[in-house]
Amino acid sequence: MKAGEKPSGIVGVAIVLCLAGSAPAWAGCRSVTDNPEWPNISHAISTAQLCEQLPVGPNRTSSFRVLSADVCSSGDGLASVKATALLTCETGDDALFQMAPVEGKVVATVSLDPAACRITDTHIEIDGEIGSLLSGLPDTQDFGRNWAQSQLSRLCRLR
Repeated sequence: MKAGEKPSGIVGVAIVLCLAGSAPAWAGCRSVTDNPEWPNISHAISTAQLCEQLPVGPNRTSSFRVLSADVCSSGDGLASVKATALLTCETGDDALFQMAPVEGKVVATVSLDPAACRITDTHIEIDGEIGSLLSGLPDTQDFGRNWAQSQLSRLCRLR
């Protein structure tokens, strides 16, 4: 991740999920895991380096396994993407003090207006020990929304 990117990698990839998994009619909810592109999408999500955003402690992502990703239509042209993953953070080999790995579940929900190419809402929940560490970072939700909007804008320019 580049400097300044915080624990919102999954949010940005959720936008990719939405665009990659969207059907022309945006009807109901459906799992993106059924999409033929799922292995590539899952791999992209799993490369999110959330733990690296921690200044100290278990600041290396050792595992980020995507469990589910769903795209839903709200019926008014809006859509939402919800992705769930298991995250394990560990201390880097070069750390002065070693710590036991910590785990948590990450749930990112992104609401968007695909026609306007605009994020309308984002929410990132991280539970477990790692959740208490990552959730303590300032402005995580605002940064997630801004980063997700920048990723969606970039993708819309590619259409």
